[in-house]
Amino acid sequence: MLFLTHHLNSRAPTNFSKIGRSFPIFRRNSRGGSIGELSFSTTTSSKAEPIQYTSLHPNFRIVSPNHVTPPPPPTSINSSTTQSLPQVSIKPIIQSRAYSPQHFYQNRILDQYASQPINPITLRQLIVFGRNLTEERIIKSGNYVRSELPIRIAHRIRDFQNLPFIVGTNPHLSMVYDLYWSAFEKLRKFPPVRTMEGNNEWCETIKGLLKDHLVVIPKLAMGIMECSEHLPGEQIDRFMNTMLRSRISRRVLAEQQVALTENWHDPGYSYNQSENDGWIGVISTQCNAKEIVEKCAKMTRTFFKEYYDVEPPQVLTDGQVDTTFAYIPDHIEYIIYELLKNSIKGVIEKHAPSIISTSQSPSKQMLKSSQLFPPITVTICSGPTDIYFRVSDQGGGIPDKLYPYIWSFASKSNDKKTLHKFTNFSKVPHMAARVEEYEQQIVPPDLSLGIGLPMSKVYAEYWGGSLSIFSLDGYGVDAYVRITKLGNKIENLV
Repeated sequence: MLFLTHHLNSRAPTNFSKIGRSFPIFRRNSRGGSIGELSFSTTTSSKAEPIQYTSLHPNFRIVSPNHVTPPPPPTSINSSTTQSLPQVSIKPIIQSRAYSPQHFYQNRILDQYASQPINPITLRQLIVFGRNLTEERIIKSGNYVRSELPIRIAHRIRDFQNLPFIVGTNPHLSMVYDLYWSAFEKLRKFPPVRTMEGNNEWCETIKGLLKDHLVVIPKLAMGIMECSEHLPGEQIDRFMNTMLRSRISRRVLAEQQVALTENWHDPGYSYNQSENDGWIGVISTQCNAKEIVEKCAKMTRTFFKEYYDVEPPQVLTDGQVDTTFAYIPDHIEYIIYELLKNSIKGVIEKHAPSIISTSQSPSKQMLKSSQLFPPITVTICSGPTDIYFRVSDQGGGIPDKLYPYIWSFASKSNDKKTLHKFTNFSKVPHMAARVEEYEQQIVPPDLSLGIGLPMSKVYAEYWGGSLSIFSLDGYGVDAYVRITKLGNKIENLV
């Protein structure tokens, strides 16, 4: 049984990581007890070995079993030492899901995976491997994904365990933590893929996990919003960047395996790239820069036309508009869409007074209004190793007081009366961070989520690219997107 002993002379609490979560505890002074301190001691049957404590950090301790049954949640207090002292409420601790006999054992298993290095890949490797598929290649790819996914998700579970206790018990973050534990168990227990039938079962498993984890981005955003006062902004950004990059990496591996398997089973699929539009799984080897810009421009202009009841500014393309490259379209489309959406909104809001004050009827006004807005220009440049997109607008720029926080996932204001940038995520139950979600209105396009620019930067940097924004407050913005042309950069997971 687990006994709670109350000591004298209270001190400041430190964090105690117990069975996969940070646990608040008052450490006992080695020179003598002090008022209000709490410490835990364990006893087991005479046949069982004692529980050992290993230190990972000066303020963290992990409980690991040595062939013992995990102790039940604490249910009794040593009354002989507490009768004369104020009652200490431990109900929230007892009820916390952080205390789980299942996680007691799994933490030792988790160590085996979290201690292994991740084997990053490049876009070129995915392309080369996906050409001229055979059963042997698909099975080999399936086993790589099967071995890699549990390692990658184990590292993220460990990140959750390193959060302070009060953050880790947030219901939104706790849900993501439990989802990751469940996925970790399914992934590590799946047997090696030896046949196409086994690969088909494996693909169904990861398809189910992909669907289940569509709640992750909204839950992470809501959890971080509610815990923002307990974590410094730098730690929030570091945590969210790592979580989202890792999430992208797992989805790329899983979706590529599913797509290759579907291609193999499709009798009409051709491995001749000229006949299949250059698709290899989820990768297009013939992404057309101008077509991507035009697609995103059409989506954003259609939305603003309906929302503002005016003809939005034109989106012009210049430079090397016939540039083609190999990339995952979902990634670059999300970036360009978010940049154009911000630019069009800024231009309309800056120049809208000239339209609002007109006495013309809306129908005539809409015909002429596009001429009243300065156009947004997207310049495309193809260099020896990189491709650039420059999005230039005259939308008034970003205010100087907000500019330092455009890449941050933390709140941009310490004023408690100001709503957090992630407040609207309460209206978004699922999110995959794809432009199709806005096109199909799965995510309302008029809903400001506050994650567009930070998420775009994560996408851009994932394959070794970059995203930079230069603002002239009062005039406009120039945004530069750089993506690798050769596909030889490994995943950026840090």
